[in-house]
Amino acid sequence: MTYKKQYYTGKPLVSDAVYDKLEQELRSVSPQHPVLSYVGAAPSTGAPKATHDMPMLSLNKTYRIEDLQSWMGEETIVGTPKVDGNSLSLLYENGVFKQAKTRGDGRVGEDVTDKVLWIADCLPRLPKDLTIEVRGEVYCSQHQFALLVDDMLERNLERPNNPRNIVAGLLGRKVHIDLCRYFNFFAFEAIGLTGLKTEVDKFETLHGLGFSVVDHRLLKKPKDVEGYLEEIKQWMDDDEVAYDGAVFSYNSLALQQSLGNTSHHPRFKLSFKWQGMTAQSLVKRIDWFPSRLGIITPVAVIEGVALSGATITNVTLHNAEHVKAYNLKQGDLIEIVRSGEVIPKFMQVLESAPGNYQWPTNCPSCKTPLTFDGVRLKCENRDACPAQRSGFILNWMRAVEVEDISEKRLDQMMQMGLVEHVYDLYTLNVSDFLRLPSTKDKMAEKLYKNIQASKNVPLAKFLNGLGIEGAGLRTWEKLIEHFQTLESIQSVSAEALIEIDGFAEKSALQIVEGLKERKAIIKQLLKVGVNPIVQKSKFATGEGPLAGQQFVITGALSMPREQIERLIREAGGKASTSVSKNTSVLVTNEGDSGSSKMKKAKELGIPIWTEEALLKMLSEG
Repeated sequence: MTYKKQYYTGKPLVSDAVYDKLEQELRSVSPQHPVLSYVGAAPSTGAPKATHDMPMLSLNKTYRIEDLQSWMGEETIVGTPKVDGNSLSLLYENGVFKQAKTRGDGRVGEDVTDKVLWIADCLPRLPKDLTIEVRGEVYCSQHQFALLVDDMLERNLERPNNPRNIVAGLLGRKVHIDLCRYFNFFAFEAIGLTGLKTEVDKFETLHGLGFSVVDHRLLKKPKDVEGYLEEIKQWMDDDEVAYDGAVFSYNSLALQQSLGNTSHHPRFKLSFKWQGMTAQSLVKRIDWFPSRLGIITPVAVIEGVALSGATITNVTLHNAEHVKAYNLKQGDLIEIVRSGEVIPKFMQVLESAPGNYQWPTNCPSCKTPLTFDGVRLKCENRDACPAQRSGFILNWMRAVEVEDISEKRLDQMMQMGLVEHVYDLYTLNVSDFLRLPSTKDKMAEKLYKNIQASKNVPLAKFLNGLGIEGAGLRTWEKLIEHFQTLESIQSVSAEALIEIDGFAEKSALQIVEGLKERKAIIKQLLKVGVNPIVQKSKFATGEGPLAGQQFVITGALSMPREQIERLIREAGGKASTSVSKNTSVLVTNEGDSGSSKMKKAKELGIPIWTEEALLKMLSEG
């Protein structure tokens, strides 16, 4: 019980993984133990108490995919990543924000209205005069945490341990409440809304009101669950927003209503977490590695510890800002966690060694003085930095599918002076490869042919190989649909890119600047015979079963939205994000949804297709 109370007040005595393990062990030996039905912790900070009209319950959890799939049965469910934050309730009367409450023990929380007024995601007014309760998770992203640490240290406040604990801590304080401006909020529940029939409806409505919502995916088959969990693993590796698993809900609100709740959790929701293992280790040193983009990434070299069947000796620290925020340095005792096969993550500093963090002042590869952009250390010596050159060439070879040249082999080629820039690859002959250690005639011939075969490359892969920040293969495919040739894409302006559906100003500027910076490389690649091929798509030729039609997607689908949009484009159609008189079809799996897109589509008389109907049309075309 002590662990549970401290966990929910932001002052945990053990790690999340240890806490989960203890709770699981108790459940296995005493499933009816009263501690297991205890939700949260009673308010204890002295803030005004606030009773919940409807209890804020915990979630039942499982660590086994089989249990999750069995719970799913034949029902359609909605999956979301589980944000590692603190639950919050927001009350609105006639569209005006009135009160914010923490979960507390699930029945009585604390009134934190004065703190929540500082959180930008917690809207002061709704666009409609609704009287509703909005529930969600308040959290602190890694970037915001770094800014918060700076602010707290300037005020001579104690350095916080980690983002999750400081959220609970600051919400319970009476002073420095303006520090809550570094927090964010994801909405996931709406009480008091009428006309909703599905969980997807709920998310769409919350988003339409202006709230930030997490990714939500409609899952129709048990096999879909495994694929979605793999995606969440990748998001957990990203680490900007802390996710610690996934939450699944039955999509039908009628079914949710009929199932109801236990005293501890709703029966219509189930959370999934990977069985986490934690360990403590000393930081032996911090190494810094330049990427192909010049970003200098810190990696903690630690005393080897066993986690989930592997010996861990290195843990990424993400960026310079992260090192500063946690004051990471040699001699620190840190906690790391590894959940399933997810990459090991640094969690917090348990014991801080004397002194302060240190950043390198010069690039480890070329010794050029580094710059700091507010988050990352960068080497601006793009053209002459060996590490950036090597990274650029490796990225190019992956993009255009040159096989059998490993990083080690490329290093040998660069050290021998065979390759300095990416375009040098195309000037090599078989005799050059024979100079490499342990390379015989057959392999030398193969390496030469692999490189020559990559000369004729689709334009999208050519552009992707340039390694421009903010642009991936899908980005280039989208640009080619609009501008079609390399020359046109090179001359495009940021303003023109922003006009394209889905392009933000930041990525547009990165693309335009990146193309300018690589103008000389593009010229040299063309000079040595690389031929970017413009593949005439059905979109460009006006062919295909969806030619000339514009599609808008709303709600969750059984596959990622980008994949559906790609299929539409490949069949000659266009994908847009907003319904207008130019919209040909609205695609949704929620035919009776009350979303704004659905309402507008009905007003304009736009045909409404299910995902299944769209896929059938594509298969028949």
